[in-house]
Amino acid sequence: MDPIDQFLKNKEYRTQKNYKWILNEYFREIKQDPETYIKKNKDYREEIKNWWEQHLNEVPKTRHTKLGVIKSFLEFNEIIYPKAFWIERRREKKGRRAATLDRVPSAAEFKIILLHGDVKDKALFLFLSTSGVRIDEALKIKPNMIDLEHDPPMIKLPANITKTGDPRITFITPECKSYLLEWLKLRKAYIKRAVKRTGHICTKNPDDDRIFPFSYDVAWTRWKWLITKAGLNERDSTTDRYILHIHCLRKYFMSQLKLELPNVIPEALAGHEEYLDEAYRRYTQEQLGEEYKKGMHCLTVFERAPDLTGVNESLKEKDKQIQGLKDMMDELKAQVLELRLEKLEKANGTKK
Repeated sequence: MDPIDQFLKNKEYRTQKNYKWILNEYFREIKQDPETYIKKNKDYREEIKNWWEQHLNEVPKTRHTKLGVIKSFLEFNEIIYPKAFWIERRREKKGRRAATLDRVPSAAEFKIILLHGDVKDKALFLFLSTSGVRIDEALKIKPNMIDLEHDPPMIKLPANITKTGDPRITFITPECKSYLLEWLKLRKAYIKRAVKRTGHICTKNPDDDRIFPFSYDVAWTRWKWLITKAGLNERDSTTDRYILHIHCLRKYFMSQLKLELPNVIPEALAGHEEYLDEAYRRYTQEQLGEEYKKGMHCLTVFERAPDLTGVNESLKEKDKQIQGLKDMMDELKAQVLELRLEKLEKANGTKK
């Protein structure tokens, strides 16, 4: 078997596709054949250094991803270099952050985006924005992983579908639940159409038991269509990538919940490993659900209560003014009463 295929055989389809492209590009650039490359038993550090230097102008995040794939491939084939060698490469940089300056959509923008979608779109993107799950995790979820009768509806992600390899729970809003139930009514018909439509291109599994029985590419295509229809398809001037992308919905989830909850809760529900242990030490499953309920109004889109912050502040100020007037009136009444008593006393000749 080709050494690249051997390296990739136990990885997921999308990972295989991306890694294969990276490795093929690497070997094409260094003018080497993968099979003879790993059999030469020579020191390739100088070649890797030269390749890295030629990629210093590339998007930093992409460049580091490529280096990581090359390192994994070499180590899979028992070509192992000291950790310091790889650290040194990463220090030779023109930047570490992603080149695309993405942003989180506002609640109003997200509502406009979803208004252009069908039931499937609303179910999927509300699922992402109210649960904090990654898109790759969402596309593996099956009905037995969701408890829609729980309050609030609970998602149980097993270890084999999470990015970190750790199981966790999260929740969705009642609004998301309602769209999810509508989508489940249409799901079988969708699969039948997909099988018929793609039969001449690929084999679509008619028994696909996932909640969302389609690929990342399908989800991404729908998202691009929605943001274009909403007039929110702005692109980064440097990378030409969309500024509002699917992955922003995890950031949306965390930023909205953090308005009401301690940081550890939204971070843990979203699956950030460094927060999971802390959250599960401090909260029981039911307590996490109760905390989520306190903040889930921030994640509601179509039934979202209007922002009355300014109105409420104005009303408080008016209340203060009214109370001040009442106090003045009470004081005036007391003064009038005192004057009347003085007059009565004078009239009766009792005043000393």
